[in-house]
Amino acid sequence: MNSSLRTHHIHFAETGSTMEAARAAASGHDFLLVTAERQTQGRGTKGRAWQSPQGNIYLTAAVHRNFLPPERMRLFPLEAGLALWETAASFLPPAQRNGLRLKWPNDLLWNQRKVAGMLMESTGDYLLIGAGINIGLAPEVSDGGTASAALIEAGADPECGLPLAKDFFEHLRKALTLALRQTLLEEWKLKALWEVPLRLRDRPGQSAVLPVDINSEGHLRVRFNDGHEEWLVSEYLT
Repeated sequence: MNSSLRTHHIHFAETGSTMEAARAAASGHDFLLVTAERQTQGRGTKGRAWQSPQGNIYLTAAVHRNFLPPERMRLFPLEAGLALWETAASFLPPAQRNGLRLKWPNDLLWNQRKVAGMLMESTGDYLLIGAGINIGLAPEVSDGGTASAALIEAGADPECGLPLAKDFFEHLRKALTLALRQTLLEEWKLKALWEVPLRLRDRPGQSAVLPVDINSEGHLRVRFNDGHEEWLVSEYLT
């Protein structure tokens, strides 16, 4: 790691939440990584519980706002999702990598089942990027969300969790010390899941929608069954 940057890693066998641990420890660092083998109070988007059993890896990266100016922040969810895709792919046999797909804005699927999800929150001068990555276990999904999978099903080593988390963090750190790559949107589109309808969690009773395109702000255009289209922001989707 670059010695001029204030970077630190904290690892727990068990903690309540890596997000809360990172929130408490971020001050004084440019980049902080908190990892855990198990969480007792893990959570996903909108406060939903995130099952966090032993056998997977849970992490939060805290990034100082100096590395995330507003023009960078608007596409950062996509940038982080792409970084997760590239990192996870490097731990799979080449023949299995094509099964990895991004679900807007930054969920990671393998063969259309979720293997990782991310949550982002602001705290003071930091952005917290939390992720749960299914390595050896695929927790049961009870709220009608996307079915889960584990990376060992795609050929990953069951002991790859911590190395994968560290590599993802390093990938983000390196990217954020450089200019935003101009090909980000096109690369993200190539790795996204387009052909499968998505359910709108915030609109009960609404039929699924088909993702159509993404714009320069990182918003997703979707098509409804009646043919009309809308631009959505990230909290709308399952």
